[in-house]
Amino acid sequence: MRDALIELIVEGQLREGTRLPTEQALAEALPLSLGTVQKALRDLVESGELYRRRRLGTFVAAGDHRREITTPAFRFLRPDGSRVRMVFIRLMKRERVGAERPGGWSEALGHCEAGYVRLVRQDRIDGAFDCHTEIYLRADQAEALLEAPVEAFEHESVLPLLQARTRMVVDHADNRVRLVRLPRAVARAIAPDAEQPASGLRLETFYCHQDGTVVAWQVMHIPANDYSLSLHTELR
Repeated sequence: MRDALIELIVEGQLREGTRLPTEQALAEALPLSLGTVQKALRDLVESGELYRRRRLGTFVAAGDHRREITTPAFRFLRPDGSRVRMVFIRLMKRERVGAERPGGWSEALGHCEAGYVRLVRQDRIDGAFDCHTEIYLRADQAEALLEAPVEAFEHESVLPLLQARTRMVVDHADNRVRLVRLPRAVARAIAPDAEQPASGLRLETFYCHQDGTVVAWQVMHIPANDYSLSLHTELR
């Protein structure tokens, strides 16, 4: 609900000064509990998207409501060349992967007795399309992310979050892009209306220390669209 309201505000369907229905009215109109509605509105008031006037209600605040998610290794550009600032991140899964379970993550990050942290996200880019993102990190370096509140992942990409919570320093990124047929499960999630099998991009990002040691491995599947990708190497 929080992201849907922001999207309506950004698209101009809810203009500055618009008064929202009461919490009770929203709860009755939506398949959500009153507590959920109250929390969503409270979060939006705290982040500045909305403001409240005593006895008058909740209103859309002034200002630029496009949220810029920091992605130092790459960014999306709109068809007109302007930079995308509205990205909604939804954390779908967070888990520990045991060291006994090998995969691309162990090849990228090296063997780790403590296992690995796996994050699965759905990233909505500019309200135009969704991407499916998987991120793997060594548990001996990123275990703090297993306990971080879900809300922390909705407003930040993993690198700044990792650096803030573990003091880990990342020097550069290695981006690798190729055209692929989207995995069936991914295509169902992010491109359900596309003709099967759907094609898209697989963007692998290896976040590295100065000595080349990989700190995090991210795999993003991107459906066909008319946006561009701008890739970066140095992150300092």
